[in-house]
Amino acid sequence: MISRLPVRQTYFLSFLFIFSVNISEIQAQEVYLPGYVVTLKGDTLIGNVSDRKMGPFGGIHAKIKFKGNGRKKRYSADNIQSYRKGDSIYRSFNLDGEDRFLRLEVEGVVSLDKFELQEQGEGMVMDIAYLKKRDNPTLVRADQGLLGLKRNLLIQFFSDCPPLADKIRSKEFKFPYQVVNFYNEWKAR
Repeated sequence: MISRLPVRQTYFLSFLFIFSVNISEIQAQEVYLPGYVVTLKGDTLIGNVSDRKMGPFGGIHAKIKFKGNGRKKRYSADNIQSYRKGDSIYRSFNLDGEDRFLRLEVEGVVSLDKFELQEQGEGMVMDIAYLKKRDNPTLVRADQGLLGLKRNLLIQFFSDCPPLADKIRSKEFKFPYQVVNFYNEWKAR
């Protein structure tokens, strides 16, 4: 004689089976890539670096994780100068009174660095562009999200380059990298 389970128990057991099979896909994955860390003293430590977990329960770490030469260590932005993970370089900057990591996009007389912002539980990472002149420690926010460049601020920031100020004023440039590339090329002349 075959006994049958009630419909509710069958649905519950089916749900439990499906959930247990996919649980490994739901967990966040720690991704280490080859890279290095530059300490405050200027020493370079070579190893593997992780700065975020992937997946729905992941996100950007406040402290990066470093594995190298048999050691595991965590570093915050106030403990190191910079780090490299894969092809990306991140540098430590004081942003609104707090040390943060910014991803280097363009390096030159003016550098373009981006602060990566990820809301908890969100998969999308937003970038906030900052500019820094080589001879000046001040960071200047270059854009205002979907609203485009911070034109008035950038016109002041690049007052030493009238052709660039004119291009910003006339809205010829829409993206921070265009402004940075123009200025770096103009300075190289």
